[in-house]
Amino acid sequence: MYASLFQSVLFPLYETHLRRRGTLRALAELEQSQWRTPEEVAEDSFRRLLEALHHAETNVPFYRRRFAEYGVRASQVKAPEDLAAFPILTKEDVRKHGSELVAETHVGKLHPSATGGSTGEPMRFAYDHPTYERRVAGALRADGWAGAEMGEKELHVWGRPPGEKKGFGTTKRAAQETLWRRKYVSTFHLRADRLAETVREIVDYAPRVVVGYTTPLFLLARAALEHGIEIPPPRGIITAAEKLFDAQREVIERAFGAPVFDRYGCREVMLIGGECERHEGLHLHAEGVFVELYGGGRPVAVGTPGEVLLTDLYNRAMPFIRYRNDDVAVAKAGACACGRGLPRLASVEGRVLDLLVGEDSRIVAGEMIPFLFKDLPVERYQVHQRADRTVTLRIVPGPSYGPEVTKLVDERLRLVLGQSAPLKVEIVRDIPLTAAGKHRVTVSEVPVDLGSVTMKKSNGDKPAACAPAPRPRTRVAHVVLGLRAGGLERVVLDLVQGMDRSRFDPMVIALDEPGELAPRLAPIDVPLRLLRRGQGFDPSVIGELADLFGREGIDLVHTHNPRPHVHGALAALAARRVTGKRPRVVHTKHGRNYPGDLGRVLANRMASALSDRIVAVSDDARRVALEVEHGSARRLVTIRNGVDTRAYRPGDAERARRALDVPADVLHVGCVARLSAEKDHATLIQAFARVRTCHPGARLTLVGEGPERASLEALVQKFGLHGAVQLLGHRDDVATLLPGFDLFALASRTEGTSLTLLEAAAAGLPIVATRVGGNPEIVADGETGLLVPAGEPAALADAIGSLWARSDRAGMGQAGRALVETRYGMGKMISAYETLYAEVLRLA
Repeated sequence: MYASLFQSVLFPLYETHLRRRGTLRALAELEQSQWRTPEEVAEDSFRRLLEALHHAETNVPFYRRRFAEYGVRASQVKAPEDLAAFPILTKEDVRKHGSELVAETHVGKLHPSATGGSTGEPMRFAYDHPTYERRVAGALRADGWAGAEMGEKELHVWGRPPGEKKGFGTTKRAAQETLWRRKYVSTFHLRADRLAETVREIVDYAPRVVVGYTTPLFLLARAALEHGIEIPPPRGIITAAEKLFDAQREVIERAFGAPVFDRYGCREVMLIGGECERHEGLHLHAEGVFVELYGGGRPVAVGTPGEVLLTDLYNRAMPFIRYRNDDVAVAKAGACACGRGLPRLASVEGRVLDLLVGEDSRIVAGEMIPFLFKDLPVERYQVHQRADRTVTLRIVPGPSYGPEVTKLVDERLRLVLGQSAPLKVEIVRDIPLTAAGKHRVTVSEVPVDLGSVTMKKSNGDKPAACAPAPRPRTRVAHVVLGLRAGGLERVVLDLVQGMDRSRFDPMVIALDEPGELAPRLAPIDVPLRLLRRGQGFDPSVIGELADLFGREGIDLVHTHNPRPHVHGALAALAARRVTGKRPRVVHTKHGRNYPGDLGRVLANRMASALSDRIVAVSDDARRVALEVEHGSARRLVTIRNGVDTRAYRPGDAERARRALDVPADVLHVGCVARLSAEKDHATLIQAFARVRTCHPGARLTLVGEGPERASLEALVQKFGLHGAVQLLGHRDDVATLLPGFDLFALASRTEGTSLTLLEAAAAGLPIVATRVGGNPEIVADGETGLLVPAGEPAALADAIGSLWARSDRAGMGQAGRALVETRYGMGKMISAYETLYAEVLRLA
């Protein structure tokens, strides 16, 4: 409501009618011009360049003199390549000849500005108000690419000078921010031990768009992931002022649940380029800035890094023509899929500054340091932090530099680094350049963890060639109740056996019992640790688990189903407090075994908040995680269970029936499942009793063991099915038994992705199953089998009889196997988990 009022009434009234500015008109023009063809955009941009050249040559003393020295005239430029003969404007030129750069024709107020000097050399310049209006319009257009709308809440993680005095300027700015609904988080005050607190401020504000320096945004994002803090997803995240690395983009997007839109600009011309919604490079603000990429005195080829030269197409008061801003960028060929005709940069290679660490582990981005010096009489400066965190500020003083400036610089740096920071200021005559001819503002020897981000080093830092060090294996702990004979437990076995053991070192931790499948671990060299859990939630197990994680050096905890999830997630959190290292947590929802149990739902919500990723094994499990447990969509991934289609395949039916002592000419229904309540074998037995009335010789074979065995045996006796129903218990030869079934039946009341359904389908069996959980994803009703409601023996019996009578029964089995081969392969599942593990570990 407010955004609409601001856009349609408040801002137009103030900007257009009261201040008589052309910002909105310029924005409307830019919204139209971006959709012109690349040829039309290039033609218009070049025309504006020629106008800027003619204006500078005619009205600006500096260019008139410099062009004459070079023997060039604006009229000579017929194509962009003709610009190579023209002089390049440097920062030193602007500092020495600033007054000569002001146009003789300019009348009215000049708006002063300055760079902090990311190269360590402050520079002052000016522009007129029409230029300001067009720059604001360009920024608003790019904001729109990221989903921003005027008047909606924005969060800016940006530099705000520490110790700023109150006055009319700050009051005016505060009023503007209130009207624009912009909240600022000062990057000068970020501290490592308070990042989570800052993230919670962002959560409370719930911005629609976030704008900020790249590194502080990355650190905040990682803190959110690390502390399990849910941030209401904005529409977009705009990163600026520093190079954005791919790993940083990934972390920011996952933490904020929104796409990152990288942006490139500099204070001298403001916006240069930004990403659109297709993220295929940075669209240049071609209507306002003409960009050249040069190397060796000539334009570089597309795809080759080149020095950035900028011509401001707006500013007539103090024109910048072919201005070198000391950045390096790479152009991108072709048109963007978005349809905009604006040219693009593939990347900006410069603008990476060192981080500093202050007292209390507060983090200071190198990009913030120049901000402190932009209004001081300082020629050049450099901040050097040694490994012991001592800081030396070296200053090359300007003409009006005095002792009071030293005191002010010391005060400003201490506001940033901390009052007790070991800091000294040195006045020097010169600051040496690097071997590459550049001046580094910040040089830090203090390691700051930036995850998988690797900063570039100069050639001089390159170590001698040597054999790569072996990569340490990731220690993974699978936490289960026990390795009983069930689908969940067999998936765990498949993972520990199938994953790349050169990368992952697994172990299994059982909270209740070893289970029938535990002996399978020893032959594959996977250790099993048993912790005896008390009834329900057992706090003592959390401490034992945390100690075990620490002793074993566990990097990643993979929990399976609710109780292991709660205990494992809390233990991982406790391990950090004990050992200083929190293992990452992945949880797999194999099924939903607690329908209507509010206590377990709440416990799972809590555990999910402490987990890095939640894996749903089916679309239904995903739905439950989102709708019932209100989980985070950006942490939720779907990885379907896999089956070994080489082991489970159509086989010798006659041989299998002989082994089961089942005649060849009778209906044989089979079921492989743990004998537990949620599998509802009782309904299957009742349904089979009905089937026997039409098919007296029919047989039912139940494979599996579990707590319901005694009650099921009693039910068989009750319905007089002795001899027609056999309970085989646990079997290790299921793959050879399946071909002996005519069809497979599963009466579950709840399921994730049933491994036994996948194995039956892989064996080419038509299936009758209940329409619960992930069953409909495996059984396509009428194509690979039939689906029935849960808990209805009559419906199940009718479906079994109907399927037995169908002439296309064999074809349905073939279709089921084809589905498994396409969607549920073992290799596909293991590869997906390996990728997920690597992704989660990158957050560490």
